[in-house]
Amino acid sequence: MEQRLEHLEKAVQRHDGQISALFGKVDKMNEHLTSIQRTLDQIKYMGVGALVYFLATEFGIIAALKIVA
Repeated sequence: MEQRLEHLEKAVQRHDGQISALFGKVDKMNEHLTSIQRTLDQIKYMGVGALVYFLATEFGIIAALKIVA
């Protein structure tokens, strides 16, 4: 009976260590995903900015602003 309890305690300790390691990996993965999301947001806003600039130049809004200024 004593050996069975010791075996169970060792198994619980091992599982506890493995679970802690996995939570650490999950935290690192979340940081990486957040970084990727920020990069994708930057790319998206650069594209939107380029589109707005193109439309502004296409319709002459920038030329009109230069005349006013």
